[in-house]
Amino acid sequence: MAHAAAEREATFQRGLLAYRAGRHYEAHEHWEVIWQIEEDLLEKSFLQGLIQVAAAMHKLLEMKGTAGAMRLLDKARSRLEAVPEGTGGLWLERLLGDMERARVEIERLGAEGRTDLAVELIPRMEAAPR
Repeated sequence: MAHAAAEREATFQRGLLAYRAGRHYEAHEHWEVIWQIEEDLLEKSFLQGLIQVAAAMHKLLEMKGTAGAMRLLDKARSRLEAVPEGTGGLWLERLLGDMERARVEIERLGAEGRTDLAVELIPRMEAAPR
């Protein structure tokens, strides 16, 4: 059981590293492995929210789709808002704020037929403050 928990944490961290490096599809893939076997409903919702944020960034930046990115961010927000601050060691308040700023900008870009979200507006997944 301890091995399974350690492997789960390692996979979760690989997802975070991939996301932070801009490899959003890869992050989504790591987290999906955990999500598929997670039994705790709150943890499952948390993971699904992270998957949706990563998928939104992939859809926007690689697939050039603003509408899909906004829909995914909306779905992710509804999941992550229901999760306690610090879940997964993450600063969820900051992530949710970043997601809202990104969504507003994505909507503006979409109206202009653009998908070039500034790197500083990509939602951050940072460690929760102690």
